[in-house]
Amino acid sequence: MPLLLEDARVVVQRLLAPLPLDRFLDDVLGKRFALENGEEGRQARRVLLGDDPESAILNAYANLAATLAFHSADAKGPPPRLEAVADAAAFKRKIDEFHDRGYTVRTDDVGGLSAELDRTIRALEVLFHQKVGVKLFWSRGDGTAPVHYDEYDLLVVQLKGRKRWFVSTDPSDLPNVWKKMPGSFDFERHASFEVGPGDLLYMPRGTPHRVEAMEDSLHLSIGFIPVTLRDALIACIDRLSDVHRPLRETVGERIAAQTRANDFGRIPDMVRDGAAALFGYCRSDEFIRDALQHRSSQAVADLKKPPARTQFPGPLTPQTRLRHSPLAACHVMGNANEIDFAYPGGHHYVHRGAQESIVFVMRTPEFSLGEVPAASHEVREALVERLLASRFLERID
Repeated sequence: MPLLLEDARVVVQRLLAPLPLDRFLDDVLGKRFALENGEEGRQARRVLLGDDPESAILNAYANLAATLAFHSADAKGPPPRLEAVADAAAFKRKIDEFHDRGYTVRTDDVGGLSAELDRTIRALEVLFHQKVGVKLFWSRGDGTAPVHYDEYDLLVVQLKGRKRWFVSTDPSDLPNVWKKMPGSFDFERHASFEVGPGDLLYMPRGTPHRVEAMEDSLHLSIGFIPVTLRDALIACIDRLSDVHRPLRETVGERIAAQTRANDFGRIPDMVRDGAAALFGYCRSDEFIRDALQHRSSQAVADLKKPPARTQFPGPLTPQTRLRHSPLAACHVMGNANEIDFAYPGGHHYVHRGAQESIVFVMRTPEFSLGEVPAASHEVREALVERLLASRFLERID
């Protein structure tokens, strides 16, 4: 099945169990840290990267070895040199070198190592209409991390070993994602607790914390930022720029000189005029709804395209069996003339006359080509070929 909203809710609920998804969305998200360390849900989380997460990482040496990241609160020397390695055993020796010098190592892209993890990430993306990233941290028993905070919300899943976390109990300031001049933060009030395999921790972005490994340890860090009011306002500005020409006009012909002199000429007046226009359009709920629909369409199209899978060769016939790809997702909207079918990796724009076909394909997990409602086999074939190319569909004949 594609990861439509109903499917995504089931997958994310499995990740959060026993914490109800709606309680997480209403009472926890962006408000406070939460720890789930009961038996319910622990086993499913523990195997997110398979039964042997160490082997899963080591066997990906060709992609990961030369791109490792690392950190330490108490390093015992300079880090080893990053380099490509010949096999999984050499990769393990390289990781041991980092550990021997007091470093925790990090891999910044573990996508593709586990179908269940990939599906979980895609489910979060469908739920929040935002990109989701995942990193893996591998520590030795004496590994430590300094006090810091992350600029995205975190769902942390312990896969192996035990760690001790120290997490601020103060409400987060929810910092923006861009870097700024460094400042200080308060870490006097914090909770401390241990986590073991299968335990889950959530922290809003900007929550100060530090970590101590109690034994050899692996944990996943799933990062995302839910849609903010800033995002909604930007969506409205983007939509307004489609219908209001002044927002598309150049104002910074001499921006370098103006910035140096701190004299921006007519730009402040133009900004005020644009803000007034935005306020006027935003009096309409319909305009805001339309802007947010366009934002979601672009957000889904910007998601990572699923990897290519082996397809059966040969021409499409009415008997050809098709199904949604495991990481299929979409957002569908339209106007009087055409439909925007957004999928991870792009858009298909099709004539409004294909609406019945699009809805059937989107809502039917598995079908024969001949079942797709369309004026002719050629129309069905053309639509399905596009959806196969975008990896929303795959052949199962």
